[in-house]
Amino acid sequence: MAVVAASLTILASAAHAQQPPQPSERVFQRTYFFEEEVRQRLEGAVPAKQPALVEWGGMYIPSYTYFNDTNNEEASLTVQDLRLWTQITLDDVHRIFARGRLAYTDWSDGDAGAFRQHDLEGMNLEIGYYELDVARAAEKYWGAKWPFQMTARGGRQYIEFGRGLALGEVLDAGLFTVDTGQIGFTGFAGRNIESQDNIDRSVPGYSRSRRTFYGAEVRYKGIPRHEPYAYWVLQRDWSEEKPENPAQDYRYDSHYYAVGGRGQLAPRTKYELESVWEFGRGAANGQIDDHQERIRGFAFDAEVDHYLKHPMDPTLSLEYAYASGDGDRLNATNAFQGNRAGTVDTSFLGFGYVNSGLALGARFTNIQFVRLGGRLTPYNKKEALGRLNVGLNYYFLFKSDPGGPISDPTAVEDSSDLGQEVDVFCEWRILSDLSLSVHYGRLYPGQAFLDRQPRDFLFTALTISF
Repeated sequence: MAVVAASLTILASAAHAQQPPQPSERVFQRTYFFEEEVRQRLEGAVPAKQPALVEWGGMYIPSYTYFNDTNNEEASLTVQDLRLWTQITLDDVHRIFARGRLAYTDWSDGDAGAFRQHDLEGMNLEIGYYELDVARAAEKYWGAKWPFQMTARGGRQYIEFGRGLALGEVLDAGLFTVDTGQIGFTGFAGRNIESQDNIDRSVPGYSRSRRTFYGAEVRYKGIPRHEPYAYWVLQRDWSEEKPENPAQDYRYDSHYYAVGGRGQLAPRTKYELESVWEFGRGAANGQIDDHQERIRGFAFDAEVDHYLKHPMDPTLSLEYAYASGDGDRLNATNAFQGNRAGTVDTSFLGFGYVNSGLALGARFTNIQFVRLGGRLTPYNKKEALGRLNVGLNYYFLFKSDPGGPISDPTAVEDSSDLGQEVDVFCEWRILSDLSLSVHYGRLYPGQAFLDRQPRDFLFTALTISF
């Protein structure tokens, strides 16, 4: 009976891992770009510190998403998103911040896939932490004036180093920063939110994951108009298999070393660049007994923005991004059907986000692209109908390793050509507390795809702040 049970477990795991994700399972990866935009807006809405102050506010964001995918399968959903925040500051030293999220997701008939067609989630704690200005506390309470600034923060918070290639996630963590004027230092230790899906969808019980993260970043500010930095991030995988699969281990332990910089190349030209080397060990396809193969991945991202002198404030952008792949993998992110046993895993897999196109919606692994972009402000009137920004991004997309997979399971042909994509957007700040965002992307798949039909992605959202 034990042999039969083990065989059934193996077969069930194999069937689950081999089944391509339905279109609905990839929509949230594609909307990360807007989540980043919302996060920045919410942080910008928080008032500056006061000696004693209690403030609150929020955003209501109804949105609609439509996209098609493999074999022209279509899906659409609406999301009613409510974010409420409050902040308490005391003596310009103590700060308590909390933000909750309530979301109602409604898929069109037949489009939900593995999700519930109608789902209410929350109110959940999205962000919540206590922050202490240590240097100011030392001066205010003990009369000691330090030659540097220091803050400490503990709780649920968003942590990102550099351009976010290795890490850009909400963690339950402790973090502290030190700033001497010329040198800035940040260190943290934390864990992910366990209710998050595992990045490895072949793990039995992938809807929960448990990983710990540790990291440190150093920034040098002593060079005029330039800020070089370096960071290190360690990730340890403690996720459990439910049920246990005796034929496959899934552990993926990685650490990342990065160098980068940001600044000005000319008075109206800014740049950012970052290189990341990934090391560690991960379970290969079919490996058991906790045996793991070496990981040797690499990623690079560089962007240059030029601001033209014109009443419409046009901006031209050029970006090149690269994440290494592995030609003997069958799946870009999973242990099952992942790296071949006995070989080094050369695929880069980080825990951040890089936008490689709205319609493609791929994770940043075994992919490289060139992005040409531009944006301008054709209308900006404070007295009537606010500010209007429009823009366009054009992507040339490639596999880094032609024989390896990307996170889209339909790009299985032995070719580096992933195609081209054009994305357009419109952001209309109608009033100070009302804005509209419209984003549309069309992917023209290349020779790496079995299905060469164009794919579309449309996202619209109304943001009401209060």
